[in-house]
Amino acid sequence: MCGRTGLSLHNNALRCACAYKPKGAETYTKPDWLDEHNDGKKYVPSYNIAPTDVTPVMVSASRYKNAAQTDRVLKPMMWGIIPPWHKDDYRKHNLSTNNCRLENIKSSKLYSPILNNGGRCIIIAEGFYEWQTTIKSKVKQPYYIYAKQDENTKMDEPQTWSNDYNELDGWKGIKLLYMAGLYHVWQHNDTIIYSYSVITMDSNNTMDWLHHRMPAILDSESQIEAWLDIDNVSPDMALAYLKPVKLLSWHKVSTLVNNSRNKSQDCNKDTSQKPENKPSQKPLTAWFTKSEKRRSTDENNDNSPTSKKSKQ
Repeated sequence: MCGRTGLSLHNNALRCACAYKPKGAETYTKPDWLDEHNDGKKYVPSYNIAPTDVTPVMVSASRYKNAAQTDRVLKPMMWGIIPPWHKDDYRKHNLSTNNCRLENIKSSKLYSPILNNGGRCIIIAEGFYEWQTTIKSKVKQPYYIYAKQDENTKMDEPQTWSNDYNELDGWKGIKLLYMAGLYHVWQHNDTIIYSYSVITMDSNNTMDWLHHRMPAILDSESQIEAWLDIDNVSPDMALAYLKPVKLLSWHKVSTLVNNSRNKSQDCNKDTSQKPENKPSQKPLTAWFTKSEKRRSTDENNDNSPTSKKSKQ
């Protein structure tokens, strides 16, 4: 499953990080940013994004031709699809729609129509959190999972992110995760909400030690392009592109992330304990010290009244 994510990049940096080469182009293009509706809720960078928060989602621009100048669009959306049939307060539909299971999408009364109507999207994240239940204490240990980074890039140390962008070389910086999802535009009276669900699948041997489910992560440009191309790639063909990703990194984090109100950088800090390097042998001086201490003790005992009496 996927219950928390992290994304600290602001709008302009995120557009650079999601830059792509349109077909036949020699330079990179930044996707347009469309920020509207969602009942006034805005995207706020956070190290602990929870369901009902608003986060940037990438979609095809074919439905936004009047507003977008690029083929791809970044659109802030609320995490957790609002069912199309729901009326009244969008926060009270009482369904768990943060994730949708890949194997159930085509038979689902909620997700199947959304898929067939071109509601494919990509959720952008720096990483996501998952919890492991330990055998000893039964306390769930949180982990932060993210894409493989360059050698000198530390996910929990933003000062090591050498983020840079130009049209010829594209984005040179932190590597993001692109998670396949479905989205829907819900409207009731004057309220319009864009909302999404993250698609999950059975874990492979990369992640099954931690959890039996994992997000459907798109780790190649061909996968991203196919998933977004709702005009030329059929739903069945698009689903066939979803495979468990093999190259991921992770580290333990504090239970601060358990509380969704904690949004600070401390949430994804590496808390793994490194073993102390203990000397395998005692230094030679320790034996001399021990011998001197024994000799001093013996001398004191020889001067004691009990010792003198024993000698007599």
